[in-house]
Amino acid sequence: MAEVRPELRPLIEDLAQQKGLPPSAVADMEAAIATSPYLSSVMVDAVNQGRLSRLSMTTQPHEGGHYDTLSKTVFVSANAFTDKSIEPQARIDNVTSVIGHEVGHALTASARSMAIERLSAATQIALREAAGNASYVDLTRDAQRYLDFTRRDEALAELVGMNALASRVSGGQPGRFNVDEFLERVAPTTHCVDQTKENRPPALAPGIRLRNDGMQLMGNRFDSPAIEAVAVCHYDKSAGLGREGDSNYRNYYGGTVLETIAASRAELDKSSSQALPEVCLDLASLKLDLRQLERNGLDLGGVGKSFGFTDTSHGKLEIRTVRDTNSGVNKASPDLSALQADTPSHPDHRAFEMFQRAAQSDGRWNETEVRNLAAAGVAAMKADPILGATLTGVVIGKAADGGTNLIGYASPHGPAGPHHHLAIDAGNAAHMPAEKSLERVEQLNQQHAQQQAQTQTHRMEGPSQGGPKMVL
Repeated sequence: MAEVRPELRPLIEDLAQQKGLPPSAVADMEAAIATSPYLSSVMVDAVNQGRLSRLSMTTQPHEGGHYDTLSKTVFVSANAFTDKSIEPQARIDNVTSVIGHEVGHALTASARSMAIERLSAATQIALREAAGNASYVDLTRDAQRYLDFTRRDEALAELVGMNALASRVSGGQPGRFNVDEFLERVAPTTHCVDQTKENRPPALAPGIRLRNDGMQLMGNRFDSPAIEAVAVCHYDKSAGLGREGDSNYRNYYGGTVLETIAASRAELDKSSSQALPEVCLDLASLKLDLRQLERNGLDLGGVGKSFGFTDTSHGKLEIRTVRDTNSGVNKASPDLSALQADTPSHPDHRAFEMFQRAAQSDGRWNETEVRNLAAAGVAAMKADPILGATLTGVVIGKAADGGTNLIGYASPHGPAGPHHHLAIDAGNAAHMPAEKSLERVEQLNQQHAQQQAQTQTHRMEGPSQGGPKMVL
């Protein structure tokens, strides 16, 4: 039986500790990962890039899963494990596709953040330059650029999900790949395979090409023909999304356009001494439905908040207003902006616990000192490029001067090594206030996120690095 790669074992162990999971959830997710070499590979990439820290369940309706950027968690719908009408093989096939899809989003998370930042910056620049000189600023082009990004991003994620299942079908052995079997098994998981009709077998959507091992190639280009083919069948045709289950992808992502523009305008309005021009958007060309956006949930800053703009659809000028419909609604994922590593839902909490357990088991420090040591350990770990991504364990050791060290170590290649160690002077760390170290952790996390965003954007926009590295 295939085994989960050592780098991914902590994800499964953490999943097994979570409460309230469907009975087969852990075994199914472990089987999905272990039996798809491609899925294992992209997950290891995501872990190494600091984009994947956890697997979990979601009960949000109308979705197969989602990726949360803040907690770096891939969520799979609990419904995927509870439908008794689905055979085990089909159930695990679906889980494989969902995890692959969401890991695809994890790998492009930095680029997605940069796309939003680009829209925000373009909004503020346009408004600032036009202040006092023009009555209107048309942001349709900037909005379209962001929506075009979401279309390619969704297509890439779907391509990764399909590749993950193709790898499961072949077991990573090209000679074992059977295209007919793959089409039968992938058809229930994607809009990019036409279901059986009139005794005809399932068929790939137009433009999709498979290699002999079932892989789709994008040639390291985010705008490749492979991405476009999947975008047509996945992004352009999908429905049943959103809070009410009646949205397409365009309107699913369109809310971010209005939220970003509204927030950017409000921020600039606070510091501007001049009246800002009105925002214009061509909703018809953007293919956005305001009522649908409101049903999906718009976060405009609080209950009672709204955003007004001019709709230029079909050459007309019409004042339109949208209202906040998201405030007070439970979000799909936790907001970690105010959390620190000593909080269970924080992505660095596992490391905090490892340092904490090592200090507690030694027995020489009180509760406050143990917390100080754990926080100092995480801060030192985050500052170390190797240990920060692959912390394996923590031990107490003796320093050369006779003092005591708290030692974090990484064994990314397993017991055979090589190993990487980081020693922390326990005498000093025990008296360093935990709050100071935890604040340092958040500062380092922000620095890492900015660096990753810059790197990912370079990969995706550069002439020879047009897409995430994990896609062939």
